[in-house]
Amino acid sequence: MKINDLIRLLALAAIWGGSYALMRIVAPVFGGIGTMWLRISIAGVALVVYAQLTRQGLGFAKFWKQYLFIGIMSSAVPFSLIGFAMKTLPAGYGAMLNATSPFFGALFAALLIGERLTLVRITGLVIGFCGVAMIVNLGPIAMSPDVVIAAAACIAATASYGFISVYIKKHVKGAPNMGLAAGTLLLAAIATFPVAMPLTTWVMPSLSVMLCLVALAFFCSGVAYILYYRLIMDVGPTKAISVTFLIPFFGVAWGAIFFDERLTIGAMAGGALVLLGMTLVLGLLPIKSSSANY
Repeated sequence: MKINDLIRLLALAAIWGGSYALMRIVAPVFGGIGTMWLRISIAGVALVVYAQLTRQGLGFAKFWKQYLFIGIMSSAVPFSLIGFAMKTLPAGYGAMLNATSPFFGALFAALLIGERLTLVRITGLVIGFCGVAMIVNLGPIAMSPDVVIAAAACIAATASYGFISVYIKKHVKGAPNMGLAAGTLLLAAIATFPVAMPLTTWVMPSLSVMLCLVALAFFCSGVAYILYYRLIMDVGPTKAISVTFLIPFFGVAWGAIFFDERLTIGAMAGGALVLLGMTLVLGLLPIKSSSANY
């Protein structure tokens, strides 16, 4: 990985790690669906305007169907699920669960594009799921049905991320990077408008909530997706989605700074297992796999 790609990866991890803290402020005000819709609408419009001002092609005529589907699966669905979850879960907790994204990337790559699941990768998946179970059971808040549902929503969001990263590799070739970022956000906002309107809590927010919403839209959606789609094109979806390895550390840091959150030893141990599992899934450790593939 080139130094520029590494810088983009670190910047993306820091931005997306901060999104969990921002959603903990915004989601209780506008609700999960409302936070999703406002986030992608503001970001989509801003990126389209920026693209027009800088005369960057978006490729709508050729790729609009792919943009719409990607927008639903990479923005509307996961943002709604995470927004819902962040009304219950601490920011660092949600960020650690987000590290399961490469699991699903590996699984969908095996199912959809024929990437082999070696014994090492299967071991990594098992270890990672054990880590998720530890996070949920030994986390910083008491176990309850609401916590389990919120954690399941976070994991469902990561499954959506894993699926769409493989879909982009398989079905979207030649699309401009700005088009992927702007088009997916704007078309997802248009498609979800009829659902979002009645389900959004419309109130006059405080200045701090508005600033958090703007930061969530511009940085955690607009800028982040430009960085993410560029990484997918430059280093491939498997390496690009490895950004989720780093998100828990930034998520915990932002949660500690803004909410004075503290994670238990058990939850941190679970997070370490998730990272170990993901490292095995991506083949980042020099371990020779068995010749058996699945």
